[in-house]
Amino acid sequence: MNAARSTDDVPTLIAVGAAVAITASLAHEALGHGVGCIADGGTVTLLTFLVFRCAGAGVLADGGGPVGAFLVAALCLILVRRLRPAPSVASLFGYALGVQTMLWVCAQMIREGIDGGDDWGHVAADLTWAPAWHVVVIALGVGGYAATIRIAARLGVFLASGKPERLLVPYISACLFATAFGALWHGDPAASALDGLLSFGMAPLGYLLAIRAVARTADVPSLPPVERSYAWLVSVAVIAATFALTIARGIGRLA
Repeated sequence: MNAARSTDDVPTLIAVGAAVAITASLAHEALGHGVGCIADGGTVTLLTFLVFRCAGAGVLADGGGPVGAFLVAALCLILVRRLRPAPSVASLFGYALGVQTMLWVCAQMIREGIDGGDDWGHVAADLTWAPAWHVVVIALGVGGYAATIRIAARLGVFLASGKPERLLVPYISACLFATAFGALWHGDPAASALDGLLSFGMAPLGYLLAIRAVARTADVPSLPPVERSYAWLVSVAVIAATFALTIARGIGRLA
């Protein structure tokens, strides 16, 4: 009986991962690119899980995606660090969203600094940056990635409370849901699913290093397990179903 009570509720942790995938997507595509598109005076023509198109896009639309994701991730990490909340659905969601999204943002900077494509490549073209921008963006991405891993390891010790799987399950869940949501876009399901896997599975691999560091930490506080939250499960299920039937499938005239 005591062993059962000391175990975290896995469905609740899985729902945390699903919520992370949805929120990170909305932060990057809707909040970031979407608001930037409107600010540029453009029109959103396509919005999916990880694909965005804007007629009349300028620098705000092009750069809005990573900036929006960065702001959401930074806010989550700041709140977790300042409040030091006890392990709960809310605190684990904030931690996972902050860490995974920040690693995604930094990994995107590294990749696009190398190949000069996608968001940062478009921003560089919009602002006619000198070729040295590649080096600067890569350096910022590498530095941010390393710093995020260190922050995640420090914040994760208390939240994990000696149970690193508490942090691992949401990561795996977010990766699986991201791949599934990506596959729902009929425009190019295979490429979109792969993008989801890379963005939420490969890009945040540093999260596993943080979890490994947490697992090696001795003398961690023993706190109550994360119990099943039916309100959380139902809410995430409804939101995920709505998201799957709308944005994940693609909305806009190019959908």
